[in-house]
Amino acid sequence: MDRPNWKVVLPAAAGAGFLLVGFWGLVLGPIAAVAYISLRSGKEDPENEAGDEARRLAAYMAEAAKGELARADSRKAASPAPSVAAGRKPTFDEIKQRVAQLDAKRAFEALAVARLALLDNGRDAHAATEAALLTKRLAAAKAPAAARLRAAAHAIDASLAGGQAPLACGVFSEFIAERTALPLAPPQWEALGRALLGQGDLMEAAWAMHAGALMAGDRASAQKRLIEVAGKAAEAGQSAVALKLYGTLLAKYPDSQYADFVRANVKAEQKKLGKA
Repeated sequence: MDRPNWKVVLPAAAGAGFLLVGFWGLVLGPIAAVAYISLRSGKEDPENEAGDEARRLAAYMAEAAKGELARADSRKAASPAPSVAAGRKPTFDEIKQRVAQLDAKRAFEALAVARLALLDNGRDAHAATEAALLTKRLAAAKAPAAARLRAAAHAIDASLAGGQAPLACGVFSEFIAERTALPLAPPQWEALGRALLGQGDLMEAAWAMHAGALMAGDRASAQKRLIEVAGKAAEAGQSAVALKLYGTLLAKYPDSQYADFVRANVKAEQKKLGKA
């Protein structure tokens, strides 16, 4: 077997490891590559000098990986959530601003720290939010969309479960162009819609709640969600939004059992606009 070019093999293995398993793939990828090449070298020529070198390098990298894992454990024990500053938790806008200010190297390091925080506490809404924004920034051009969308869905779920509705809404706003592909379950869509409704994001709330009901196979509830949000818009004096939602319902569900009720409300909102 020809002597391997380690300057090419190791970086390539690190990159592949990162794409497959994340941060620790940077360490485990090269170890796996060296072990594989070492095994092949040893089988083909037990006395081969390259095989001996590969085995020595594999042993060295294994020890280095153990040391790095031990240091990571120490850091996690000292700081359960290193991606979040001590004291007051940052707002979504503050997290977004911080991520935008990092250069590529520091952004990658921050993503690694956020993932370590999630290893300690997978429901850490702030760490999950930071990881989602960093993954979107770093992986947009290289990694499959699924990596971004999984990170976003995790952040939304953790934020909703932790009572951090503004974080969930903020993450959703960053991924709104890909919202139809977000891997959220019907209850999560419903909860997200309620959070958006609470913030006054009526169109987004209607979309999320309607999507959740449809995903659950409940067409009647899907229509009710549109009517509910349209009613909220009407109460808030946003007749144009209410009319748009009522129009959406009549277009999507022309034979709806609520059609007469909706048409009556459309006339009422049109009168309001005429008076205005």
